[in-house]
This record gives sequence, structure tokens and C-alpha cells, in this order.
Amino acid sequence: MDSEWDCVIVGGGAAGLSAALVLGRARRQTLLLDEGDQSNLAAHGIGGLLGHDGTPPAELYAAGRAELATYTSVNVRSATVSGVRPDGAGFVVELADGGRERARRILLATGMQYRPPQIAGLDVLWGGVAFHCPFCHGWEVRDQPLAVLADGDRAVHMALMLKGWTDDIVVLTNGAAVDSSLLEAAGISVDTREVVEFHSEAGELIEVRFASGEPLPRRGVLVATVLQQRSHLAAHLGVEFAPANPLAVDAIVVDEFQRTTVPGVFAAGDAGVQVPQVAAAVAGGSLAATAIVQSLLADEVGLPVPPWPVPDAQEHWNTHYGRRDRIWSGRANQRLVEVAESLEPGRALDLGCGEGGDAIWLASRGWSVVATDISQVALDRAAADAGELLSHIDFQHHNLEESFPDGLFDLVSAQFLHSKVPLDRVRVLRRAAEAVTPGGLLVIVDHGEAPPWSNHGHVEFPSAEEVVASLGLDESWERVRVGPVEREATGPDGQLGHLIDNVMVLRRVR
Repeated sequence: MDSEWDCVIVGGGAAGLSAALVLGRARRQTLLLDEGDQSNLAAHGIGGLLGHDGTPPAELYAAGRAELATYTSVNVRSATVSGVRPDGAGFVVELADGGRERARRILLATGMQYRPPQIAGLDVLWGGVAFHCPFCHGWEVRDQPLAVLADGDRAVHMALMLKGWTDDIVVLTNGAAVDSSLLEAAGISVDTREVVEFHSEAGELIEVRFASGEPLPRRGVLVATVLQQRSHLAAHLGVEFAPANPLAVDAIVVDEFQRTTVPGVFAAGDAGVQVPQVAAAVAGGSLAATAIVQSLLADEVGLPVPPWPVPDAQEHWNTHYGRRDRIWSGRANQRLVEVAESLEPGRALDLGCGEGGDAIWLASRGWSVVATDISQVALDRAAADAGELLSHIDFQHHNLEESFPDGLFDLVSAQFLHSKVPLDRVRVLRRAAEAVTPGGLLVIVDHGEAPPWSNHGHVEFPSAEEVVASLGLDESWERVRVGPVEREATGPDGQLGHLIDNVMVLRRVR
């Protein structure tokens, strides 16, 4: 790790290879790390890519690697990246084999996993007559009897779009309801039966079989799929993800220059999906590379470039809570209950109160509560849920890095005060300690590791001991409880998971 690369690209699909080519031609020291197994390798060919229409993906990638061999500044390796972390003005890239590389810029071209429904027979047809994009594969099944496997508004959209390739379309909702008025007007029928198998012979779809009734002869199927990050690296680096939508669970947010919300980190291709097509990935990789070169020149010679996009924390959290009517269960956090249920009620401060579960529980136990959050959406929801207890709770809007509730408190609670957007957490927690009255408690509960339902990936959260050490507390404090606790829990969509909480209970003795 003696030298430093101008850019390390993670991922050698269309976006990564395209970016490496541009960087090589710009004479930038570039390392491309690729573990292979791109999501589109199962496809019979790439549809709609100028100069390569119908080329098998593996052939395109091999040709791209051969072109890169011309540029001595580009090094391509088959390797798995286990982690990327900021280090000074650059980054350290950690490899699964124990190696490490330094980079001034990072480009994530790690792609997405396509997750079609798990129905017998669909996997062997995937990438051929079972496909997710009619622009990529519609030509090959034109004028054939086709199915659309989807439900809701997405089924209507996909089926109407497929009319450009065939007039014989049946929507398969697999038991779900769908508004069929537009479909009927377009001559598209709907079958709501439960699909049990896509029966094929010699790689060709013959018929769709159902839990009841006669099979449906079809020759191809357009499938509603959900994309999800193939790699944990984006979450590890703390980039912002777009809210989940029918197409992607966790697409990386990028600006018009393919910059993520973490300075020095770019993303291109399906990882920041807008249009999941090879042509779009090639374009995105090329754009990212030109932006990387210009950002390097800004450091080196002062080339004027637009400032790096800084995420707005309030907008982020308002969007987070606005995604659905309720994010959390409304119950109080278990660790806070364990600590506070035996305490004499007094004045409490709830930092990052969210939808108010903890504040409402404390108020129901006789506490006078100040509850604060950066999201006005969350605060409004919490106030509405408080009912008659609202007279005991003062919901206050604060960005805790900029403003903080006044006064001293017998109990200050910071439950899972983590943020996907930049937050000086140490500063906030030190201010929380200053707000504890003599004899009062500071209760901090953190994730010990990422919940299995989150897109934090393999983020390494600080240990309980590290958090306590960062507070810089003097001898006027005593440790009541510091360490990890395990529990079983349920996620926001009903997912079951095994969690580790780092629990810190500290008393200010004087």
C-alpha cells in the first residue's frame, strides 16, 4: 500500500469498464477490482446497445478488458473488496485476501441483484424469454403470446408498454387484484390465479401452470422485479439511498455528475439505478469518470467545479418518515423501559424522538418530557398520537448540531441516535451529558451491528466502551451499565431478526 491510485473502481461490469476506459485515456492511475458474476450474465444478449446489439454480456466484458490493456495507467484485477473507509483526504480499500489499496477517489459500480418472484421454472428462463425490460429483450419475443407477471399499477404500466411488441398479452397477478379497465380497453386480459410453474422444454417456455384450472400457453414473460444492492460497500461508506420504490429497494442517490452524498465517492450503473440498461450503465460510467478527472484537477490545479452536494438532514428525515403512515411500532424502546420503569418520575429529555413512542410511554409513567427531533413530519405524527398525554410532552424541533433544548433533566435518553446523513454524534452526546442534572441518568442505546432489515450493510458501529470513552466524562460520573445486550426483534415490515444493542447507562453523581 505504498502508492495511491487516483481512482479505485469497484465492479467490472458495463459502468466500471466504461469509467476505466475514460480514466485510462485521461492518464489517471486507475485500479479496477471485479469479482465477476454480473447480474446480466444470464442474458442471451444485450439489446439496444449501439455497435453491440445482441452481443452476449460476457463477450462485451471481455472486449472491454482487452481494450483497457492498451492503457498502462489502468490495472484490472479479479478481487473481492471487503471494505472501504475514509482515511485522511482519501480512502483505504480493503480486499478479502488481506490486501489494502489507497485511493483518492472511489467509484462504486457494484450493480444490483435482480430478485424476480420465486416461482418454479422461472429461474431457468431468466435472461431469455423471462425478462425484466422490454427494451432489452422485447424484440426477441416480438409477435409471440406473452405474459406479464406483476400486480397493481405496475402490472398495468408494464402490460400497456409491452403492446409495442405484441398484441397477445395476459397479465398474471398471482392472486392479487388489479384495476383492469385500461387493460381491457387495450385488449389485454387478466388472470388472477395463483401461478405455480413456468413449464419449459429445451429452454423454451411452453405454458404457465396454475394452482387450479387449465395451463396457459405462452412463449415469454415480462417479470416485475425488485433491485437491491449487490454490495454492502455503499452502506458502509454512509452514502444516502433513495426511498424504496417498486423498481429498487435501495438505489444510491447521485447527482448529475454521479457524485454520492459522501465526498470523494461516485456511483454509476445499476447501483444508482434510473434505467437498468447496459447502454445507460456505459453512459453513467463515462460521465462519472469525466467528473472524477475534473474533481482531481480541482485538487491539483484549482479547476473550478461545482461544490460537492451536501445532503440536507431535515429533508432526508422528513422524506424517511413521509414514506409511509408509520415507520415504527409505537412501542417504547425495550432498553429504555428496563432502565426507567423503576425510576421516580421527573423531567426527561428524549433525543431523536421520532414518532414519539418513548416520550409517550414516559409521560404515561408520570414524567414531564421534552422530546426533540429534526423531522417535523415525525413530530407532528408523535403529537397526534400523544392524545391526552400531550399536556405532559413538549415536542420541540431541533437539529441537535445547531440547537439544543434548554435546561437540566433527571433522565436524558438517546435511543439509536444514528444517521445516514452526516451527524457529529460525539458533539451531540457530549451536549446530552451536560444536560443531565446531578443524580440523573444518561441512557444511550446504539446498534451493536446493523439490523438485518436495514440497508446499513456491514457498517461497524462503535462499541459501548468506545462511545463512553468519546464522551470525555470526568470523575463526577459513574457507570451503571455499559455493554452489549442481545435480543430478538421485529422490523418495520414484520421481519424477524436477532439484534445486538450497545447499552450505556451513566449516572452523574455530582
